[in-house]
Formats: sequence, structure tokens, C-alpha cells
Amino acid sequence: MTRASRSAAKALLLTTAALALPIAAHAAHAADAAQPAAIAAAATAVGRVVGTDGAYLVAAEVSAPGLGLRTTTDREGRFALALPAGPHKLLVRYPGLPDREVEASAGAAPITVSYADAAEMEALVVTAGPILGSQAAAIAQQRAADNIMSVVAADAIGRFPDQSAAAALSRIPGAAIERDQGQERYVQLRGAPERWTVVSIDGMNVLGAEERVFRFDSVPAVVIQSMEVNKTLTPDQPAEALAGRINIVTASPFDRRGAHVSGDIGYGEMQLGDGPQRQGSIRGSWSNDKFGVVAALAHYRRNQTTDNREITWNRDGDLDTPDDFSFRSYRLERENNAAQLGLEYRPDSGGRIFFNSLYSEFIDREQRNQYDFQLSRARTQTPANRGADSGFVDGAAYTGSWQYGRYYSDTFANTLGGDHEWADTSIKWRLNYTHTDAGAYLPLIQQNFGRLSLVYSGATSGIPDLDLYTTSGSGTTYARGTALSALPQTGSQADVLIPIVYATDTDAWTGQVDIARDWTSFGAEATFKAGVKYDMRKATGNTFSGVPGATPVLQSLAAQTGGTWSVTPRITNAQWSSDFARGWGVNYVDNIGLRQDLDALLAKATNAGLYNAAAAVQPQDRFAVDENILSAYAQNKWTLGKWEVLAGLRIESVDLESRGVVASGSSLTPLTAKQSYTDLFPSLHVNYEVTDDVQARFALISGVARPSFGEIRTSVSVNDASETVSGGNPDLKPERAFGFDTALEWYLPGAGLLSASAFYRRIDDVLYDSVATIRDDRYDVGTLDRTGYTYSTTLNGSDGKMAGIELAYMQQWRFLPGPLSGFGFQGNVTFLDGEFKTPEGVKSAFPGLSDTLVNASIFYEKYGLSARLSYQWRNDWLDEPSVDATDQTYWAATEQLDLSLRYQVRDGVTVYFDASNLTDEVGMRYQGHANRPIEAEGVGRRFMGGVRFNF
Repeated sequence: MTRASRSAAKALLLTTAALALPIAAHAAHAADAAQPAAIAAAATAVGRVVGTDGAYLVAAEVSAPGLGLRTTTDREGRFALALPAGPHKLLVRYPGLPDREVEASAGAAPITVSYADAAEMEALVVTAGPILGSQAAAIAQQRAADNIMSVVAADAIGRFPDQSAAAALSRIPGAAIERDQGQERYVQLRGAPERWTVVSIDGMNVLGAEERVFRFDSVPAVVIQSMEVNKTLTPDQPAEALAGRINIVTASPFDRRGAHVSGDIGYGEMQLGDGPQRQGSIRGSWSNDKFGVVAALAHYRRNQTTDNREITWNRDGDLDTPDDFSFRSYRLERENNAAQLGLEYRPDSGGRIFFNSLYSEFIDREQRNQYDFQLSRARTQTPANRGADSGFVDGAAYTGSWQYGRYYSDTFANTLGGDHEWADTSIKWRLNYTHTDAGAYLPLIQQNFGRLSLVYSGATSGIPDLDLYTTSGSGTTYARGTALSALPQTGSQADVLIPIVYATDTDAWTGQVDIARDWTSFGAEATFKAGVKYDMRKATGNTFSGVPGATPVLQSLAAQTGGTWSVTPRITNAQWSSDFARGWGVNYVDNIGLRQDLDALLAKATNAGLYNAAAAVQPQDRFAVDENILSAYAQNKWTLGKWEVLAGLRIESVDLESRGVVASGSSLTPLTAKQSYTDLFPSLHVNYEVTDDVQARFALISGVARPSFGEIRTSVSVNDASETVSGGNPDLKPERAFGFDTALEWYLPGAGLLSASAFYRRIDDVLYDSVATIRDDRYDVGTLDRTGYTYSTTLNGSDGKMAGIELAYMQQWRFLPGPLSGFGFQGNVTFLDGEFKTPEGVKSAFPGLSDTLVNASIFYEKYGLSARLSYQWRNDWLDEPSVDATDQTYWAATEQLDLSLRYQVRDGVTVYFDASNLTDEVGMRYQGHANRPIEAEGVGRRFMGGVRFNF
């Protein structure tokens, strides 16, 4: 699909979704008289379970205790249970609701079990609240699962201050969130690298837009019905996940019959910089017995200021000497947009045919204001003058950097599928096309100024304070001059353009067929399932490995085009917004206006043949990769009394082709590498119902994580003078894992759960950036032998291991008297351990692994009020490993405190207020030890208020 056709398809989706919303909103409300006749069969009792608010209850347990038979309701609250002839008592159970006993007979008319009976409404109204309602839905689905998983229900997603998938997932046991300038972005499941967590949309795996890594801040809550965090994978799920698979379930028009409209509108403020934030979403659906449509639109935007300080430390034997202080203020305009359109048809013969399209995007328009003070280039300095925490230098060079750039990431997923019944066999088929884009264009302008003398203090805190002075003297004698209250921002000697460009573009086509059939095996009720799947993926783009060759001096370029260049006219009168100590005044530069000046200059230079934008991307950074995966599986699930056993095998065969160039000076030699391999993934899942309220689980699993497209690129850069090669490694093996999980779950009154789980993984061929020696002739040219050259690339390290324990408790304390019965608690703590060996035999932790993760929430839900105070904490975690483990960088322990308030003013209308980062936390990154901070980042508090509606 071409870029133009993709853009047209996205525009069509947005337009159709916008048009479908009023249609759904004004459609006649269909009576919910239709019953699940399609799943009815001879000798089968069928029905539907409905909650207190009329919504279908998913994963409600329906059993015939006297016969030892049980099942769970599907997404539409439907159930089917094979029974002997005659009337039987059925028991219906759902978290937070009282057990219901009904009478049913095989082959009789469908029954409806409703918790909306008038006699019970007053007693059950608390369960219909957003916190307890979503918690109950999550527990029910978790309990009914064949594997070990956690669930986030739709209402819970909107319950936390940030309206994104990442913010909601941060409360899952074992989940850690990596934030970027205060905004949740990546999920590190069980503390593992984010590349080990795979995302699917409605069961179809999605390549992460950023080198296989999925950005969760690009998915707003309005398009999500639930999220299933699969910590162990069954054979019918793709094996390309070592830590887990997060399945995003989007809204269906048949989630509720008739016409429904829901949405929200909100406005708030970012405390640092006083920037606004706003959000709005709307989702409408309509369905009758045969046809349904759902459409959704969402928008979120925030104008944010970020305080940032970075320090470079001397690495020439004395790591306690600061070399460079970088003072930065970022002004961001971040935006999330999404649209969904779903169509579904249910013929009289049964089954369904559906089409679902989802588009989500993240855009970050970033302004950078930055000054760097280069202590290592000062005219006069001695070790005695430059201490770790405080000191002074004379004649230090300083630079200024400006940028108005754009980061972007979008996902466009489309699925056509069908579910059918034929000869007592269930047949499901899916066809999917997904396109992802991610990248950045950051035209950085760097100014080179004169020299200043400075006195610094507080370097080891990460937020240094500088006193600035002029510098007097010449030759070898320099001295401190007059004190300066403000930084000189004019007089640059040269303005250099450093264009930072990287992008990844992927297209993926998937086709799969699954069949399932119930049968009797070894005297037990059983379900056999098998399927085949084919994925065809293409990825093109480039990484960013360093400053490109196209770095013109802008004053010279302007002179060649007959013009002039200066940043000075764009210096404003507005002071930096900052909560960090600085010691001197400085004004913002108008980056937007400066970008306009730059674009005009580059357009003239391009027309004159003086500038080539394509040169901003180095040849050795480009890649083109084709990946084809053929997979098949077979599994069987046995149910016998209190036991459930699922066993099976998945096989995946991969064909990979990587195309690139060998870049040596101006010489570019095309190079293609191919790789094929086949993996087997056995798994075993055992569930045992210890009592009616206690369930034990055990699983043996295997999985794989494939290298990113940039890591397996063929392109390299060769320097024959230094005999070095740097670039990608098309021979990389995927990381493979084998291990076990075990869990014990106690389901409590008040939609509660107390659980403990443990896991262990052995990981083979861990990926690691390192240095090796060229052993073959692939990079030779003519008679030039390059074997023996030093090779800087990504390699497969020695084997690693990960283990952890997860403890969780959630419950509303209904045993408390009167108003106090609205209080409850949701919390979990995870203890993790893991390491691997580098190719040099040095032990290293996994990036992203915190030893301890804590999530805790106190909530109150009663009398129409829903309130929650949430706390998150994780201890230090590795950010970037190093070859010898001495220069590794870490993020210091982080915590966040958030408040969420909701009040239902009338049926279907709720007002809300969210406050985030109440303690105004500062993110801190350090090198080796906490007393060598290399980055401090503050974003301030955030507040949002608004109205939600649901009709």
C-alpha cells in the first residue's frame, strides 16, 4: 500500500467514524429480546447474564453443581451448557455480586439471569460503580482464563489521571512503566526490557512502531474495551514474547444492544509553565439482531514545559570531575488522536462476519532551549579547582542549541474476520493489514559563543547552580572578571545545523485460520483446537547513529544564497520557566520563528544546489528488511472435575532477508543477507480449583523475542584507516526463553482477590551492544581483506535468567459499618531478580529491571462518589549497559502520587477531577553511582477536570 493510499484510507476512516457517530446516537433503541439462539443446540441449556446496569457480564461462571459441569459467559454474557434431559439447577457466580440460582432445561427457551431486579438494586448499586464494576470484570475474566493473566477493564482505564493504555497498565502486578518527560510510554512487564512485551489488537499481533517496541501513550482509553495481560502464552498465541503479550480488545457494537453514546470532555493545566491540557472523546454504537456499527473519535493535547539538567563526567581515570553542564528547557505540544470503526453482520444461519479498523497517532512538537558549559575546555583549570560537587574555572566555552522538531508514531490496524459453526466445529478466520510509522525530524541549530568564567556548586545533586563571570586576560593567563546576572545570548561565532532524522515504516499482512471442536478424551470433557497463520512483514527506514556529514555553517550558507543569518532577532523577553536552581537569567528563543527562518534558508540553498536534505541520513544507518513467518499449532484442553489441563505445541518457521550497503568513504557496496530458522514452542497449563474460592495455576512455557529491524540491518560503516566496522548484524539470533509460572488466587467478597505468583525464565542469546572481530569475508572489497577488523554492533550475549514473586490484594471493605463500607484497597508488590553475561563474561542486569515494584491505591466508592489515591514506586533500574559494566547508567528510584475523583450527578452524567504527580517528583539518572548524576528532569504537577456521559 502506497503512502498516498494509506493517507486516503486514514482520512476515510476518520470521516466514516465521524459520520457513524450521529447515526448510532439517533438510531432507534432496539429491544433486547433477541437471545443467543445461534449458540443453542439440542441437549443444551442457553442463556444470558446481565449486570445491574443492564450491561452483559463477561466471564460469569455458570455451573450445574450436581453434575460437575460448568462454563463461563462470553463477551455478550451468553452461555451454553450441555445438560441431560429434564430440569436442573444452575448456579451463577460473578465477583462482587451474590450467587444466583436458576432452573434450566436442555433444549428449552433461552433464559436471562439479570441482576437489575428492583428488589436487589439498592443492595447492589455499589457494584455498578466504576471502580468496583471494572475490578469485578477484571477478576471474572482473570478467573476464567486458561493461562496466567491480568486484566484491565474499560472503566478502569478512564479511572486514572492519564487517558492512555500505559497509565492503566501501570497498576497491573509486575508491570513497570517507563515515562518520557512525565508521560507514560513503554511497559516493562515484570521488569524486562520493553522489547520483550508484544502487543496485539483484538488478537492480531502488531509490530511496534518503534523497532518492534509498542508505544502505549498513542492508544487512548475510548477505543479500548479491555486489556488482557497474558503472562504465559497458550499455543494458539504467537510465541514472539518473552515477558508477555498484551491484547487490546476494542469496542464491539454488540457489547450492548440498541443505541449507546458515551464520551468525555476535559480541560486542565500543567503547573510548570502554566500550559493547558485538554481532552475529548466520543463513542457511539448501534446494533439489532443482525447488524451493528461502532465508531469512536478521541483527542488529547497538552502544552508542557520540562526542566532538564545534564552533566557529563570526566572518564579519564577521574570519574568525579564534571566536564560539561547542560541547562535545558523543553516546551512541548503533545497530541494523541484516534479513530475506530467497527462493522458486524450476523446472518440467520449463525456466526458473524466483521470488519474493524483502528487508527491511533502520537505527535510531539518539541521546542528546545539549551546551553552547555564546557568545563573541560576552560583556559585555566586544575584538579584542585574542579571538585566533584563544587569548583570554578576561567574561560570556559559555551554553546546554545535550538530546535523546533517533531516526533511521531502512528498505527493503522485493519481486520476482516469471521466466526462460524460447521458440523459441530468452530471455525474462525482473520485477514489483517497493519501499517506503522515512527520517527523524528529534529533540525538542531548549535551556536558557538565566546568564553566565561564560572563558579559551580551542587553538581552531585544533579541540579548545579552556576555563578557566571566575564573572563579577562590572554595567552596563558586568565582570570575571573565581572559578575553576570544574565547569560549573554548574542555574539555567536558560528551557527551549525545538525539535522537529526530517523524513521521506521512497516507493513504487515496476516492471515490465519483456527478450528476448535469439543470431544471426550480419556473420560474427560475436552476441546481440541488447531490453526495456521502466515505473517508477511516489510520494514524500511533508518536508525540514528551520530552526527551526519551534512552540518553546514548557517552564516556561510546564507551568504552563498545572498542573504544573512542570525538568531538574535528571535530572542524573546520571556524568562525560562523553571523550578530548578540556575543562578543566572536567560530568555527563551522563539524556536517556531527560528524554524521558519531555517526552512526558508534551506529551501533557497536546495534550489541553488548547496544543500541536500537526504545527506542527513548516513548510508550505514538505512535498512530494508523482509520477514515472513509461517506458524501452526495444536492444543487440547481437558476438564475433569476441579482440574483443567491445556497442553500443546506451536511451530514457527521464519525467513528473513536484510538489504543494505557497506559504506567506506564515498564508496557504497550493496549487501544482502538471508537467514532461516524454525522453532518449536511446547507449553503446558494446569488449573486446579482448590475450593470454590481458591484456584491454583501452573504453567510450563517457551517463547522468543526477535531483534529489531535496525539491529539486524546489513548496512555498516567501514574505516580502513582504523580497521573498524560499525553497524547492524544480520546474523543475530533471536532471544529464546524457557520457564515456568505458578500462582495461587483467593477470590474474596467485595469483588476482591488475594493472590501470590512466582515465575522463572532462562533466556538464551541475550542481545547486547558490544565489540567483536570480523571473522569472514562479507565486508571485503576486491583484494582488500577486512577480516580481523574491530566490529562494533549488537551481539548475542551469554545466557541469562529472570525470576520474580508477585503479591496482590484488592477488595472493597464491605464488612465495615455504614459509610465506611465504601473504602477499599488495590495494591501489589513485585520482587524481581535477573542478570545475563556480556560476551566478555561480565554480569549485567537487564535494562528496565527494578528489584522492587510497588503499586497501592486507597479508594472510596459509595453514594455516587468514586475517589482513588494511587501511589507507585520502583527502585533503581538499569538504563544503558556498558561493555565492562563500569560506565552503566541507571534511573534512580521513582515514585508518583495521583488523585482521581468522580461524582455521578445523575444517571449517565459524571463530573471528574484528576491530579497527577502530586509530590512534584524529579526523575534522576546517574552513571555508575548515585553521586554521579547525569540527568535531572522535572515536569511539575498536572490537573484535569471535566464531564463524562454515558447514554
